[in-house]
Amino acid sequence: MFKKLLIATSLICTAEAVQIEKIWESKPHLKVPESVILDSKRDILYAANINGKPLDKDSNGFISILGLNGEIKNLKFSEGFNAPKGMAIHNDKLYVSDIDTLKVVMLRNGNILNYYKIKNAKFLNDVAVSKDGTIFVSDYSEGNKAVYKIKKHKVEKWLDSKDLQNQRPNGLWIQGNDLVVGTKNGTIFKVNMKNKESEIFRKNIGVNGIDGILAFDDNSYITSDWAGRVFVSDRNKSVKVLDNTKDKISAADIWYDSKSNKLYIPTFFDNRILCYEIK
Repeated sequence: MFKKLLIATSLICTAEAVQIEKIWESKPHLKVPESVILDSKRDILYAANINGKPLDKDSNGFISILGLNGEIKNLKFSEGFNAPKGMAIHNDKLYVSDIDTLKVVMLRNGNILNYYKIKNAKFLNDVAVSKDGTIFVSDYSEGNKAVYKIKKHKVEKWLDSKDLQNQRPNGLWIQGNDLVVGTKNGTIFKVNMKNKESEIFRKNIGVNGIDGILAFDDNSYITSDWAGRVFVSDRNKSVKVLDNTKDKISAADIWYDSKSNKLYIPTFFDNRILCYEIK
């Protein structure tokens, strides 16, 4: 029987209690799903499957398609990856990070259209694409803490270790003119995409740092830590709204759809996508 959790919060942005209920779970046929993303145009989900170890160039990785009821519609919709992780959608293309390469997938057929090999990248993780098609991708590696920018096919290291206060960047999100960056330290940076002016929105979120990050509302963000927790944070407080650590179910690069209030969680070694409704 699905659990219901009622969490009383004092967040300014969520003055009322937050209720979260598991709606469905996919069959455990995925292969180390690291991220999930909603394609609202087609009403489907894409899941990135590492299918091996996160840094192994083994050509085992693939992208799956799931229905909004959790049914796996196409397990291997797109192949040709090593260890795919973060994803973003723009103009009917899926942008996928793959260790040291950003790959571009055509959504009409799953074929890889293009790719960008990023020099010195070691652990590319999340991806975000702005309205004008500018791509941002984080390098989570200890030895190359960076966020790269790809614009008009030109790749540049846009944020380096100094910009990130020596923190490892993971989750990325675009909100207005800002690139929002979540780090291993549990910090949320907001960086203006036009002038690179940076501010810290909040520090010390979670227990295991930030993996996925998305806007929860205008004043707060929803984040996951890989160990299995989900938090909602504004500038004043962070509240844990889900914790699956006792069951050893990870929460990797999540997706939250504010229109339907659905939270989708890739469970990594548990090989499923979980769907929750947040009220």
